[in-house]
Amino acid sequence: MSGSPTTTSTRTRARDVDRSDTCAVLDTALSDGQITVDEHANRTAAAMTATTLGQLDLLVRDLQKATLRNAVAKVRRIDKIWYLAAASTIFAGLIGYLTLSADDSPPAPPPVSPQAIEPLAPIVGSTLDTVTASGIREFITRYNNKFGTTMIDSANFYDGHASVTRAAAVSPNLKEDIDFRGGFTPSESSTSRAASTTTFDLASVDIDKLAGYLAGASANLNVPDAKVSHIGMSSSSNEPRISIYVDNDLGASASMELTPDGRPIRLSPFTPR
Repeated sequence: MSGSPTTTSTRTRARDVDRSDTCAVLDTALSDGQITVDEHANRTAAAMTATTLGQLDLLVRDLQKATLRNAVAKVRRIDKIWYLAAASTIFAGLIGYLTLSADDSPPAPPPVSPQAIEPLAPIVGSTLDTVTASGIREFITRYNNKFGTTMIDSANFYDGHASVTRAAAVSPNLKEDIDFRGGFTPSESSTSRAASTTTFDLASVDIDKLAGYLAGASANLNVPDAKVSHIGMSSSSNEPRISIYVDNDLGASASMELTPDGRPIRLSPFTPR
């Protein structure tokens, strides 16, 4: 019946977004110290191939969720406010006592309320970790704000910096290279650009699904303790694609390709010789 509420059960089929969300939870659990690297790799691999919501739930059922951490943080903030208020009251009483004890002392300044103390503005770094999904999301936002578009010819992302090739502002027949290290620095010269060049739309990238693939790269590509070394985005062979390259300290390397909306095109896992 149209308009009836959607019901789910442990046998409900899982979607790509459900698998990506589960990988993101596992990634957070690893950074929180809730699970080990091996547990993270095994659970992520299971999440990427899970077919039902029940299978996904088993992978994260024993983990603390963000809601619990937020509740703990809220209690700590409330405790801190009560502590500051009590400390302010004691301080005000001490000032009053000293004022009465010293006739020649100048009047004490009124106590400062904790609410009147403005927090310091957070210090924001100029660089981004542009081999993470969150870093690429922020890069796309800054690129759009800077140039008023999300269209590029190609982009390459590394740890802390990125490079973009795009049609030059003066003419679509010219291309320019732009270096990003917290800010955008165009090259001083332009080169010719083929009229048949296929563009890539950064706005088409499904960041949540990209995060899932990055989180599961170690297990899916058979590279223990994998680190993302490079992410490329382009329209190779007229088909937009994202290429992810990983390696580790032992020299193992592998790669995968997927569409901007998160469909796998090719997996090239590491094969020991």
